[in-house]
Amino acid sequence: MLAIACAGALRMPVMKFEVSSQPSPQQSMLRRGLLTSAAAASSVTAFAANAASLSGHAARLRRWGPVLGGPFDFPSASRATVRRDVVPGRIWSFEQVQGVIYVHVPVRMTVVKLNEGGLFVYAPVAPTAECLQLLAEVEAEAGPVRHILLPSLALEHKYFAGAFARSRPSAKFWVASYQYSFPLNLPLWAQGFPADTRVLPDDYLDAPPNWAKQLPYRTLGPLTEKVGGYQEVVVFDTATKSLLVTDLVVSIPDEPPAVLRANDERALLYHSRDFPADQVQLTDEACSIGWRKICLFALYFQSSPLAVASPPDGTLSGAVRFFRAAFPPEVTPTARALGWNGFFAWSWRPAWRDAFETLRNSGRPLVPPILQVAVLNREPQIVIDFVHRVADDFAFVRICPCHFAPEVSAGPREWSEAFDFLRKAPLSTKGALPDADLAFLREFEQGLVKLGSIRSAAPKV
Repeated sequence: MLAIACAGALRMPVMKFEVSSQPSPQQSMLRRGLLTSAAAASSVTAFAANAASLSGHAARLRRWGPVLGGPFDFPSASRATVRRDVVPGRIWSFEQVQGVIYVHVPVRMTVVKLNEGGLFVYAPVAPTAECLQLLAEVEAEAGPVRHILLPSLALEHKYFAGAFARSRPSAKFWVASYQYSFPLNLPLWAQGFPADTRVLPDDYLDAPPNWAKQLPYRTLGPLTEKVGGYQEVVVFDTATKSLLVTDLVVSIPDEPPAVLRANDERALLYHSRDFPADQVQLTDEACSIGWRKICLFALYFQSSPLAVASPPDGTLSGAVRFFRAAFPPEVTPTARALGWNGFFAWSWRPAWRDAFETLRNSGRPLVPPILQVAVLNREPQIVIDFVHRVADDFAFVRICPCHFAPEVSAGPREWSEAFDFLRKAPLSTKGALPDADLAFLREFEQGLVKLGSIRSAAPKV
């Protein structure tokens, strides 16, 4: 810690000043600079040390799978679980994180108390010892897990579902119908699911499971492409008037979710910088700034205020230039202590604040930009028909998504307005995302169309 503070001090400009009983302005500036550097180094380095030395018992409770278990593992291969009451005594959320290069966002399973006793699990997460311990505490009050539903085809949900189902072998495990694997489309058992996995009927009236009396559902899709497709099952809890969704809509909180701070605050500090050489210090403000930039990264990939130092151009020489620029020598020791060996391939223009507020839209339901640009607009009429069906059939007062905020106060109208990007005549004047921020995703989408991986977008309806 002291060595890093001294190293920071050695980088300060050398000044010559006279001996005086009162410090000169130059001395005061230098002293403040040294103290700021030392404070930043102390706080960040101490935090990094604490994170690295997480007690062996706590680390074991949070451990899950191999370090290279997929794109939704991160370097520590340790994931905290935070449980919270959504509706006290009726609905609980269990939150973990996912992401790479510290672009950590919450991934969540929602647990609902069944009227007949026991629990229903929607979109299971990694069954770490900590997660199962927190779940057992709810089971002690509400009864055991009776049903588990994998409502999506998305890897970040599918990856954990089989293992979670095996952690509660007495529960019935259900999956959305269009599960697939690539390059070979394997049977469910070969995709890692238990042998007694049940396929959920797409139409809830077609031999519905008994839990559907309390928790009726509607299925979007599958919206199929050359490889794979998109499918999602949304579930309505009649007891609490809550709509459970996986990826279709999110609500972006203004401040970092508790699970990010519980898991590893270095992610927030890492992204709090505008430039590689910026000082970092563990403060609430720095964590808030880091969270807002994470949201821009996670949802736009590359928003308009983000400037990449040397953008890759698809060539080997371009990749070499990108990686050379991605490890700038001006990265401070305190920032390097955050991890990733000083990797920082971009800078932020001041407009990022406005970009975040526009994206957040006061926390209203938002269809993630990647779904807007490259998935749902392939079949806009099917999607809008589904949106209407959900709005007409379910009188919900809150939406519980699997990412970002655990709930948003919203009803059928707010739900419907989130899909205005598919309509010629929008229901609301709010919520349209700026073309400049969608430019990178649209370029990415056009690349997939040219490759033949996905179809071209259909006209609005």
